[in-house]
Amino acid sequence: MEHDPIQFRVEFIIKEGKIEDYKKLVQEMSRVVNANELDTIGYQFYLDSTETKCVVCETYSNSEAALTHNISIESKTMLSKIFSVARIHKFEVYGNPSKKLQKVLANFNAQTYNLIAGFSR
Repeated sequence: MEHDPIQFRVEFIIKEGKIEDYKKLVQEMSRVVNANELDTIGYQFYLDSTETKCVVCETYSNSEAALTHNISIESKTMLSKIFSVARIHKFEVYGNPSKKLQKVLANFNAQTYNLIAGFSR
């Protein structure tokens, strides 16, 4: 696999009265991704103080790893449950996603920011 990290920053708006359901779902999703997706480098959920908005920061080793996450049975099952209690408000992609990943991201109206300079250690 090519090393070309991809980062997602996704903002969710949580439906009123659904925060506890949302927390349980994302905690389970995090456990599943950690156990099964070794090319997922980072996967963090940050809740605001009003518990109405959550920012998810995802880092994948490359486009293939992001695609693997998207097509996994666990993701498909869990995401539909998450979408029943929250909606995506903003979806940003950082890196140089493959054409195949770009097609998937178009379904989420994601805004892509291509890397033009910099480094990670």
